[in-house]
Amino acid sequence: MINIREFLGLGYYISELDTFLMGFDKNHPSMSVSQSNEIGKYSRIFAMRDIPADKKDLTHEPKEDVWDKF
Repeated sequence: MINIREFLGLGYYISELDTFLMGFDKNHPSMSVSQSNEIGKYSRIFAMRDIPADKKDLTHEPKEDVWDKF
């Protein structure tokens, strides 16, 4: 199927900065140690956000409140 936008020359705009970064990524495929650490950190955060926890984990027993002693 033909893409009408491309046929009419109405493709998406790619900025000079995005073009530079895409070229940089192609020429430098390996990640630094800090990039690997950051990806690992955020993948853990995203997993905790996106994967629901069991209901038993969400129900906490009421802990002793500071005000219970008064």
